Amino acid sequence: MMEFREGKAVIRVPEFEKVTSKSTVFYNPAMKFDRALSVQIFQASGKKKVLDAFSGSGIRAILYALEGATVTANDRNPCAVRLIQENAALNLVSLQILHEDANMVLRKEKFELIDIDPFGSPAPYLDSVMCGLGHDSWLFVTATDTEAVCGYAPRAALRKYGVHVVRTPFAKELGIRVLLTAIMREGAKYGLGFSVMLSYWRMHYLRVFVRTIWSKKAAVTTMKQVMPAYVCQCGYVSTRCTVCCPSCGEALHILSPIYMGPIKDNEFLHTIPDHPLIQAVCSELDTPLYYNTHHLAKIHGFPPPKLTGLIKAIRDEGHSASRTLFCSTGVKTDADFPAVLTLCQKT
Repeated sequence: MMEFREGKAVIRVPEFEKVTSKSTVFYNPAMKFDRALSVQIFQASGKKKVLDAFSGSGIRAILYALEGATVTANDRNPCAVRLIQENAALNLVSLQILHEDANMVLRKEKFELIDIDPFGSPAPYLDSVMCGLGHDSWLFVTATDTEAVCGYAPRAALRKYGVHVVRTPFAKELGIRVLLTAIMREGAKYGLGFSVMLSYWRMHYLRVFVRTIWSKKAAVTTMKQVMPAYVCQCGYVSTRCTVCCPSCGEALHILSPIYMGPIKDNEFLHTIPDHPLIQAVCSELDTPLYYNTHHLAKIHGFPPPKLTGLIKAIRDEGHSASRTLFCSTGVKTDADFPAVLTLCQKT
């Protein structure tokens, strides 16, 4: 057995050399960052009744329990269930431990906070998730099927998430919005609207944190933010319906349907102290999508601008602008495409 320490917890897992879906019990040390941040958001949420739907080694459930949560830990792998029991005893925490398919657990009981971190796509569980949520519940979702959500595998995106996508220069943020679209569409069927509290991309996965509002009005308000977006390989992107790109005249590709609303809540995030990712997220402009300056430079034939100078130039023109965590060469701004392109060429 191998022993790992995370925060206040210590767990033991069967020895492994590489994390794969065929591991005896799933445990990924690289997700330590995510688990620690999830615990901080749990603490700030004020919720207590938690479901860890894919518990694996039990580490996430144990971390929540050590912070005072009443936790249900579930896994359909019998080896995982035994290990969760052992690790819970090792950490002197009490867990309700289930050995069921996650879809069945989600349809039997409601929780104040549900954490969904499957190996791969969360799409097969999203309908069941809505049955386990109530008013003012929280939902944490991880997706690792980035080829689908980010536009690199359009057929997989259509099959799993019901969204038509193409390759774009803003692939990582597109992935976040595809996942949020699926969550919001499933929730609306049950009269649930959502506020997005935090979204981010890291390493091989993307993660979203949303808060529910149980009302038909809220569900409609949420779905009104789901709309087509029109994108051209020249870098132009807009939610305005048009057949040809107003910049280069080429035919536009349609992303549809896509959630184009806020993907974070700075007021809430300011309650989480001293976290570098949260601080960076709060400093980012919350406008839909971003411009990849290296993509623009390659397509239009000019040297890539320095982001610091470009952001200053955009602001000097009276617009808002910021860097984005989704792309080291990306800029978020409320300036229109012609203005951004002109300033990129001048900067």
